Amino acid sequence: MGIINHLPALLVLSTFNSIILSLVLLSMVMVMVGFYRSKTAGYHNKMRAMAEQIEAMQLHLEYASQEETKARADAKRSAAARDKLLTSLSHEIRTPMNGILGMTILLEETELNPEQRDYVDTIISSGRILLNKVDEVMANDTLDQSKIDRAIHAVQQKNTDLRNCVEEVMETFAVKASNGMVELLYEIGEEVPMQVLTDNNRLKQVLTNLVERIMQQGPKQVYIGVHVLKPGQTGLPPTLGFTAAGAPLGNASEVAVLLNTGISLPEAEEEQADELLGLSISKKLVEEMNGEIRSVATENNGFVFSIPLNRVRTHDHKAGYSLKDFEGKQVLMIQHNETAAAILKNQLQQWKLNPVITNNSTTALQLVSEQTFDLVILEMQLPGMNGYQLAGCIKDQLPQLPVILLNTLNDDHHREQEEIAREITVLTKPVKQHVLFDNILSSLRHNTTGRPDMSFKKLSSSFSEKYPLRILVAEDNLVNQKWAIKILDKLGYQPDIADNGHQVLDMVDKTTYDLILMDVQMPGMDGLEATKMIRVCLNKQPIIIAMTANVMHGDRVACMQAGMDDYISKPVQLAELVNMLEKWAMVITEKRIA
Repeated sequence: MGIINHLPALLVLSTFNSIILSLVLLSMVMVMVGFYRSKTAGYHNKMRAMAEQIEAMQLHLEYASQEETKARADAKRSAAARDKLLTSLSHEIRTPMNGILGMTILLEETELNPEQRDYVDTIISSGRILLNKVDEVMANDTLDQSKIDRAIHAVQQKNTDLRNCVEEVMETFAVKASNGMVELLYEIGEEVPMQVLTDNNRLKQVLTNLVERIMQQGPKQVYIGVHVLKPGQTGLPPTLGFTAAGAPLGNASEVAVLLNTGISLPEAEEEQADELLGLSISKKLVEEMNGEIRSVATENNGFVFSIPLNRVRTHDHKAGYSLKDFEGKQVLMIQHNETAAAILKNQLQQWKLNPVITNNSTTALQLVSEQTFDLVILEMQLPGMNGYQLAGCIKDQLPQLPVILLNTLNDDHHREQEEIAREITVLTKPVKQHVLFDNILSSLRHNTTGRPDMSFKKLSSSFSEKYPLRILVAEDNLVNQKWAIKILDKLGYQPDIADNGHQVLDMVDKTTYDLILMDVQMPGMDGLEATKMIRVCLNKQPIIIAMTANVMHGDRVACMQAGMDDYISKPVQLAELVNMLEKWAMVITEKRIA
């Protein structure tokens, strides 16, 4: 009964405890829900912040991409404008240079004495070197390797006279060397073939850059040497080894060693533009010719490089020298520079002459009085007295003894010694080998010194008899018109002239031409447009040769795509023009026969 009596109270207590427990559990659930909600809200906030950051980054990337696209477009427009400017500048330089070199070449065809011909040769070679420099600058307006690559046009191998190549490089520095009292010397080994197959212009450009670099170091002399490096010396097929330094770097074996042990040329960096760009270009040029180049760190700092030796099957011009007048002749050499004396002595001995060397005027006068000589060769700069004074003393003793004086380009003693100058032969250093040979031969035969030299004629009117052509010249520049008329006239042609593309079309409509020399840039209608019209309108098609100052990348392709048959760049080299006329004249003749 007791338990039963207390049962309601127990039930009430149990229910109360259940309620309390439920409330506790509910509170715990609510706390957990609140905690979960707070955590979830934090995560949502973080996710929202991250999304906002990603969106901001996307906007930034889009802006950066737009800026990059704009910068690329600006750079492209800037590059296009620069290329257009460079093309225009190249054309503006080449057009008058064509007139200068063209008229100088015509002057070369006239009667000139040896001194005058030497001056003309210097103008021509200097002009051509200048044009190589223009090409170098045009294609390398910034120090970008791709620009340097663009400067290295396709290697054009052709028959090259190595001696002429080296001599033209030396001539370029004649004035600068004379002003700085620098002796320019070169030596080509007797084993070296004079005619080889290589890129003449690129080889001259390399040598010019290296000599220019050496000249910057203030040397007393600059020396270029050429040797044949045999397979045993390099482990390769025979190659041509070149040295450019302040003095000879040795024989062929020694050059081969230097080529293997020398220092690789550095690349040009932005801050070293003026100092190293020429060397970088030279390195690239030599490599393009399948050669190698090294810097030599010796007392005669300089450079050695080699290129493949590709012989040309032709008669060596040395074989054309008649040495019967030279054999056994005694020559007195008065040379103060030991290297120059050794080089000249070796050359005279190759010509079967017997040289006797002294380095001062006192000994020279004594030798002249004691021995019999057939010829005297002396230089201007001598201790005690200059070359003119010594020549005068020799002439006082032996009036009939021929004297050849080797003088610098800008020496002003000529006017002071005009009387003695008329009695001797004066040659300007650096003296070309064929000039020295001709004057020695003339002196030994006792011909009149300073006689006109007519042995240099390249043009003959018989050319047109062999290749009869009706020629039209399209050219707006009056000087270049005059040059073209004179050149073609000397070949026996009477060309017609057109000033622009419209005149070309009018003239081809009235006259049938075999060949057109077409300038590209002309007022009104240019040569490209005129060529396209001719290819569409005419039944009998002429040969069209672009004769243009446009030499930048793609110009040749543009001419060919317009319908032209061939391309020749200004300034036009005489031999190249004659060869091209002959090439296409043969094609035209074959068509006529067919």
